[in-house]
Amino acid sequence: MNKLDLGIEGMTCASCSARVERTLGKLEGVTEAPVNLATERASVCYDASLVTPAALIDAVREAGYSPVTDELEIGVGGMTCANCSARVERTLNKLPGVIQANVNLATERATVRFVPATVGPDEIATAIQEAGYEPRPLEEDGDAESRQEAVREASRRAMRHDLWIALVLTLPVVILAMGAHFVAGFRETLNALAPQGLWDWIQALFTTAVIFGPGRRFFRPGWIAYRHLSPDMNSLVMTGTGAAWGYSLLVLLQPGLFPVDARNLYFESAAVVLTVILMGKYLEELAKGRTSAAIRKLVGLQAKTARVLRDGTEEEMPVARVQTGDRVVIRPGERIPVDGDVVEGESYVDESMLTGEPVPVAKHPGNSVVGGTVNQHGQLQVTATQVGKGTVLAQIIRLVERAQGAKLPIQGLADRVVRVFTPVVLVIATVTFVAWLSLGPDPAITLALVSAVAVLVVACPCAMGLATPAAIMVGTGRAAELGVLYRKGEALERLSHVDRVVFDKTGTLTEGHPELTDLVAVDGDPEAALRLAAAVEAGSEHPLAAAIVEAARKQTPVLPAVEAFRAIPGYGVAAQVEGQQIQLGALRHMEKEGIDVGALAERADSYSSDGKTPIYLAVDGRVRAVLAVADPLKAEAAAMVSELHRRGLQVAMITGDTRKTAEAIARLAGIDEVHAEILPDGKSQTVREMQARGQKVVFVGDGINDAPALAQADVGIAVGSGTDIAIEAADVTLTRGDLGGVVTALDVARRTLSTIRGNLFWAFIYNILLIPLATGIFYPYFGLHLDPMVAGLAMGLSSVFVVGNSLRLRRLRATRLGGSASPTTQAQAGHIPIASQANP
Repeated sequence: MNKLDLGIEGMTCASCSARVERTLGKLEGVTEAPVNLATERASVCYDASLVTPAALIDAVREAGYSPVTDELEIGVGGMTCANCSARVERTLNKLPGVIQANVNLATERATVRFVPATVGPDEIATAIQEAGYEPRPLEEDGDAESRQEAVREASRRAMRHDLWIALVLTLPVVILAMGAHFVAGFRETLNALAPQGLWDWIQALFTTAVIFGPGRRFFRPGWIAYRHLSPDMNSLVMTGTGAAWGYSLLVLLQPGLFPVDARNLYFESAAVVLTVILMGKYLEELAKGRTSAAIRKLVGLQAKTARVLRDGTEEEMPVARVQTGDRVVIRPGERIPVDGDVVEGESYVDESMLTGEPVPVAKHPGNSVVGGTVNQHGQLQVTATQVGKGTVLAQIIRLVERAQGAKLPIQGLADRVVRVFTPVVLVIATVTFVAWLSLGPDPAITLALVSAVAVLVVACPCAMGLATPAAIMVGTGRAAELGVLYRKGEALERLSHVDRVVFDKTGTLTEGHPELTDLVAVDGDPEAALRLAAAVEAGSEHPLAAAIVEAARKQTPVLPAVEAFRAIPGYGVAAQVEGQQIQLGALRHMEKEGIDVGALAERADSYSSDGKTPIYLAVDGRVRAVLAVADPLKAEAAAMVSELHRRGLQVAMITGDTRKTAEAIARLAGIDEVHAEILPDGKSQTVREMQARGQKVVFVGDGINDAPALAQADVGIAVGSGTDIAIEAADVTLTRGDLGGVVTALDVARRTLSTIRGNLFWAFIYNILLIPLATGIFYPYFGLHLDPMVAGLAMGLSSVFVVGNSLRLRRLRATRLGGSASPTTQAQAGHIPIASQANP
């Protein structure tokens, strides 16, 4: 039985605590679950084989209350292969109070979701240490990444140092053991200088130095893994090279124990295998260092210091000390250290790191600036609104790190294989040794030992462990550089499988800046009609309302007062203006209110056919005018739809506009399917209906009004502006507001998943082909056998191949969309005089 102390928020009375207690008590495996209202805590005793902490938390949440959970990211040092990360993961998941733990070999990080009332960061760090690895707290200040990179660089330098020592020590061993194979009379020359026994002991001395010097990297963690009954790659290397070294040493010390023809020395195999594996691990570390280049580049955009005005004096200080509300001075050429608002000065700011646009943006008092961008010309004074980890750039870095640490479903197969891989290899090596010892040609011990060592050395769980995280690191990092942020790593895999892309129209496919293009009044007074319409729409936040108000203010700066304003989402608005009852909205609003639109219906149909949105104005129950508002299609929309079609995707559009308007826009963009006259709460239902037909749906919207549809879709993509990343709720965010980002996100997902599949294929096929070869199974028939030294080299290079293959994702490029607005769209974007026509 396990015990879980769970904090619960939202309980206000005894009936609340009783409800939670009943809910938990009904779960199978829960023996008791007293809930204390005063401490807001439940103490649950449960059978871990029947119910999990995650299920307990879900039950509390479904009861209507908020279980208190937390998440910790912590570095894990000392992991060398997939068995290591799997062992840490199992250890952490066994801790009482841990809901889920994921350990990423490539990033050397563990992400732990836990119940703080039961377990804390100290216990998590202790568990990692007891598993035989080094817990490394991840600091969040501006220099944390730099310090972590310094630690990684120090580790690489130490590994390089060990590699050189191993090379220097191994070279004499190889020369003494194998020189006779390449140089005639080599053995006779050595024997003339000193007895053979001396040269054998020199080999033993140098090989022992390799094993207990550079080889300690494998022997120490390998022994710890054996102690924990969870052998890993280090255990295999330790066993294989240790066996070769131990056998050779025993031959030197007690030759009488062996037949004369079995008194062979394998010191060179042990030394060379350790050296080549160390070389492979060093090359792997170099390659892994390149996978985190995107994070380092993003971190490099953060300013290290800031000039803050305090008491009228400029004070230069670390960015970590800047507080919200401080006035920061930014000189020309300096990187802006905080997010804030310009209060003094004018300049141009290079925002290309966010928007991708190379043209600097003019900044004046009242404009906002983003940390990490570069001030180019004038001096600016900025009031800090977000500092430290609250800045847009810090959030981008955090999102990329979280995506890079994600575990994709495709990794499940590799995890299951890794769980049993090393024990199976040990069994194969043992069977190989026994089989050749019993059946092999004399001296049988020679073939048995060499084959068993080759099996142990060639087996490589490292490549399988790195196949997925290395590709995710490079893919998501490169995507961030291209303006695509994956909030969830799983979105990569889901996005690679979609077959339909659904767009919201306003602000996504269109510019989002509608303009009033036409107005026809039945009484011949369009100015009066516009004045009434604008007065009512002034209370609305809809983009079409803003277009009407903007047009009216050019004629009448002061609008009449409005009373009893009422908005009907998806239909229109109503209010009282100057004693008149005003109704303004789509045709369905007029029909709902029982108002006959009369002859204006034909004019409205004409507007809809031109891709404009008709809006009726009714005064005291009678239609007074029809207005047309046009939101121009984005210039790149048609090219983007064409690119999606080329990739085999169907494209649909959802809008609240009339069907004729929607179909006109769809024709311009080349969209396959239109869902028109959909109310705001109907978008998610439309997506759900598509999914019910077996379609995998991407929904692309602005991330605010479209939140339900974004959440319902298999993948939600929010088109942001670079500064509103923090409020987006989608799986993927496009920071540059460019529709080309949709295609780029899809390409990154497909290429990354393709790379992961390739990595897994080669990691598996490598072991499937080389382990049988190492056992010597082909030796009796074809004379083929794998030397342990070659096996060690192959093992080291297999991981390098997987990481190198992943690094090819750095060559990904953003999709550049050509095209320009169609004549119809261009006409919409211009100012068309408002018609003044009576009796249309």
